[in-house]
Amino acid sequence: MRRKNNIKQFLSENKPLIIEWLFILTFLLVLLGIILYRTPVGFGQLVNSWNHKWASNWLGLFAIYWMEIVLLMFIWDLFWFRLVGLVETIYDELTHLWIKKKWLLIKLIRFKYGFDKLRFRMRIAFFFGGGKSRQELIDYLGYPTIVELLKSLFYIIISRTSILAGIITVLTFNSSSFDVVKNEAINLWNESAVFIWDNFTKLSAVVVLVLLVFLGYFVSRHGVIRRAIAQANRKKLEEIVQMHRKLSNIIIEIVLTGSKNVEYAINCYDLLVEFWAHKIQPDTPVASRRKWVHQHYRDSKDFRFKDISEIELFLGELEKLKSADNADISRWFWRSKYELISLFVSSTSLKIERIDRLLFTKKGFEDMNKIPKKHFVSSDDVEEFDADIIQAEVDKYKKYTLESYIIEGLELIFILYRYLKVIETMLHIDSDKPGRGLRAFTNKE
Repeated sequence: MRRKNNIKQFLSENKPLIIEWLFILTFLLVLLGIILYRTPVGFGQLVNSWNHKWASNWLGLFAIYWMEIVLLMFIWDLFWFRLVGLVETIYDELTHLWIKKKWLLIKLIRFKYGFDKLRFRMRIAFFFGGGKSRQELIDYLGYPTIVELLKSLFYIIISRTSILAGIITVLTFNSSSFDVVKNEAINLWNESAVFIWDNFTKLSAVVVLVLLVFLGYFVSRHGVIRRAIAQANRKKLEEIVQMHRKLSNIIIEIVLTGSKNVEYAINCYDLLVEFWAHKIQPDTPVASRRKWVHQHYRDSKDFRFKDISEIELFLGELEKLKSADNADISRWFWRSKYELISLFVSSTSLKIERIDRLLFTKKGFEDMNKIPKKHFVSSDDVEEFDADIIQAEVDKYKKYTLESYIIEGLELIFILYRYLKVIETMLHIDSDKPGRGLRAFTNKE
């Protein structure tokens, strides 16, 4: 009976996790069934025959393929959305479980970072999240115009989904469709080649006409403005590159000192917990066994954590990169690599106080160990908590303060480290040898 109650309690407490597992297991079983019972070609033939039962013309077949592709994209993104929730749940449990095992903790953080990078690469189009429930004035100002809506509709029509659906429709409408398209393409190419060869002497006039059109564009007001904008953007991009070079030099010191601080916190895990327990209830029989901690570590400053002066410089450089003058070019540069955009995303919630805590600087450690107000003595009567209350406070401190800061601190260090590896490779003098050779050959260096 007790075992059944435990099973019911487990199912009720972990219902979301079980739903995630069932969804992913169903997806994998369906995929496995397709692979075992139908080859890719056979499955494609099955889908093709099914679609032809519902469509008798090109437009109907195109619409069916378009809806199927959109549905597959939706299911694919939903699968990753569910998988992310499952991985994050397991990751959270294991990191707290192995908080003292440094090599396992680092392995988990590396795995989570690699998984996030894979998810970033594998996403397609759909996003799952809530919108704003209340419309504000700025929202009404930002509503698209009729022309912008028509442009959006046009881009949807010529999107990769529509192009892929169109190609599949052409290839599967009937057995000879592909041969017809191939023959028409070959005939058009041959006729174009014959036409160009027969009228080769007349091409000089066409070339001159094209040059005059381009010359008119270059000397026009629009052409001058576009060239000026292009030159300004290139100059701004060069400034952004130099900012990243400076930022990487600052991050090196943060990674080195921060990793030593976090490692020291892991090594002193039990000591830090005892220090907190004695600090919140120092003069009671329950905490008497912890007095030896207080004798050696009377204050947070007695621990060998080091301050990191570069944190303020780091945040200053990030603010410059995200300032109004540099924001557009910075975002364009960040999107070139996942490691860069990962730093950008994580930095949006970083303040100097939070980084101090995550990297266990002296100041950050003092802030995280401030005694809550409920433990202050406001009268002559000293309130004495029993052992269960003190233990609950200690457990809460371990999981939601000490362990959370250790894990998030290591995550931040790894993000900074990966940024350093990528940016140093990008900015190294030998990183673009073929490009430099081509620019030197074309005199465009």
